[in-house]
Amino acid sequence: MRFLLLFVPFFLFGLEFKVATYNIENLFDATKNGNEYKEYSPNTKHGWNEAMVERKIAHIAQVIGDINADVIALAEVENKAILERLNNALGAKKYPYLFYPKKKERVSIESALLSRFPIAQTDSLFMKDQPRGIHRITLKIEQNLLDVYINHWPAHKEKEDERLVYATTLKNSLLKEKDKAFILLGDFNSPYQVQKEDWGLGFVTVLGVGDKSAPLYNTWYDLPQNERYSHSYGKQKTALDHIVIAPTLYDAKGIEYKANSLKRFEAPYMLDVKGNPKRWQISDRGKGKHLGEGYSDHFPVTAIFHTLKD
Repeated sequence: MRFLLLFVPFFLFGLEFKVATYNIENLFDATKNGNEYKEYSPNTKHGWNEAMVERKIAHIAQVIGDINADVIALAEVENKAILERLNNALGAKKYPYLFYPKKKERVSIESALLSRFPIAQTDSLFMKDQPRGIHRITLKIEQNLLDVYINHWPAHKEKEDERLVYATTLKNSLLKEKDKAFILLGDFNSPYQVQKEDWGLGFVTVLGVGDKSAPLYNTWYDLPQNERYSHSYGKQKTALDHIVIAPTLYDAKGIEYKANSLKRFEAPYMLDVKGNPKRWQISDRGKGKHLGEGYSDHFPVTAIFHTLKD
C-alpha cells in the first residue's frame, strides 16, 4: 500500500496578545483651560465637576478593565494627566506604558495609547489646518517591533475633503513602512466601504483598505456584514472604529494576526434598552446637565495577535 504524504505548515506560537481601540467620548478633567467643549467647562450650569470626572473615569475604567487588552488605543482624551488618572483607576490592571502626544494649541481632545509592551519610539504626523495628529508608536513585543498608528479623523459632519487629508498623510507615511509590521487603529469616522456622497473615499480608496484582496486588510471582514459596526444610534449602525493590518501580519513571520478574532466588545452594562451603546448622559439632548450615567457612544473593538517562534 502506498501512502500519500501531505505537507501541512506548522507554526509554533509564542506570545498571544490582544489589541483594542475605543473612543471613550470626551474624557475631560475639571480644570478650566479654555479649550473644553462648553458642556465640559467645569463648574458651570452643565454640572461638569470633579465628582463627574470621577464618575466618568470609573465607568470607562470598568470597560477597559473588562476588555483586558494588552494594547489599547483611546480617542477623545483631553490631556496626559487625565490619561494617567484613568490608568490609575484600573488598579491591578493599570498599564506600565502610556503615550499621549504633544497636542496642538486650542485642540480639545487627542488620541492616546495604553500598553503592556515597552514603547521603543514615537512619532506624530500633524497636518496644516487639521486639529488632531496621526501618531505612530513603535512597540517592542519580545524580539519584534510593531508600529501602531493611532487615529481620530474629522467627524462625519465634516466634508470628506477633511478626511482625505488624513488618508493621504497616512498613506505617504505607510509608503516608508514597506515590509514592516503595522496596525492602524482608531476612530476614522469612515465606514469600511465607500458609501453615499463618497463617504469613506479617503479611508477605503486612498489608503487601500478592504478585504484580503486589498493592500491593507480591514479585520471587519472577519464578521458577517450585519455585524460590522462600532457605532449605533437608533437604527443606524456604522463601522467607524477600525483595526487594519499590514500584509506582514499574515505572512507567517514575526507577529501574526489570529484569523477571525475580531470582536466588538459589548458588556450588558454598556447597553441601552435598544442594545445601542449607552453613551455618557447629558440632558436636553447633550446640551443640558451631566447626569453621571453612561459610558460612550462607541463600542470598543478588539483583535488577537501572536508572535511566532523560529
